[in-house]
Amino acid sequence: MSSDNMKFLGLDIGSSATKGVLIEDGRILKRIIRPSTPNMQTAAAMMAREIDAPDAAIITTGYGRELFDGRTDTVSEITALGMGINAVFPGVRTVIDMGGQDSKVALLNNGKVVDFTMNDRCAAGTGRFLEVMSRVLDVPIEHFDEEAKSTTELQPITSTCTVFAESEVVGLMSRNVAIPKILRGLLAGIAQRVAALAGQVGVVEPIAATGGPMHSQAVVDALSEALGTRVRAAPHPQTVTALGAALVGIKRSGRALPRVQWD
Repeated sequence: MSSDNMKFLGLDIGSSATKGVLIEDGRILKRIIRPSTPNMQTAAAMMAREIDAPDAAIITTGYGRELFDGRTDTVSEITALGMGINAVFPGVRTVIDMGGQDSKVALLNNGKVVDFTMNDRCAAGTGRFLEVMSRVLDVPIEHFDEEAKSTTELQPITSTCTVFAESEVVGLMSRNVAIPKILRGLLAGIAQRVAALAGQVGVVEPIAATGGPMHSQAVVDALSEALGTRVRAAPHPQTVTALGAALVGIKRSGRALPRVQWD
């Protein structure tokens, strides 16, 4: 444990997924995502076994950060998010994180959180909203980009509640409104809600985005349009907070933060 090349494992134990990043001397040795259900504690323990790094310091973050008995330390999601995104995009000032059950926006200065806000009371601005609409539209999230590119038109969705939006979408489909137009309307709506959230802390460029939905360029484009400026999606967007947790562990150990190879 005293080696300069000691391994650090960041575990982001979320309500929907558990993410793990194992790092040594700036090298990403493993990057894993697994479902958190039905039990976050079990999911974290299974991931630690799968990563199989018994000599690693384990820093946990996320909703379930206090649940894993094998942890070395814990860190808040916001702190880990700031540290992680600054390693991926040095100098980023605003980060938007769209998770499964909440969305967060943080204003940063050299990776340190200056201010933040989050939406954890309504699913309408989260990945859960996209999952529900994906099911209703019968369009897998991984096909959103293809569908969205097939039209330049959008059908506005007026409902801001997930349940009511679902009913509205079903009604539009029954009237044979084209699926791509509905999808673009849904993405514009969720982007506007996240942009409004970002407005609570003030948006400073450059802006980056993380979270599972950022695998979809259509989601990123909708955010850029809603904010009126470019938003860059982080590579491997779902594991950035886990990376940050590992980096927090390195910093707390007294070691210098490495330059991370994240591509």
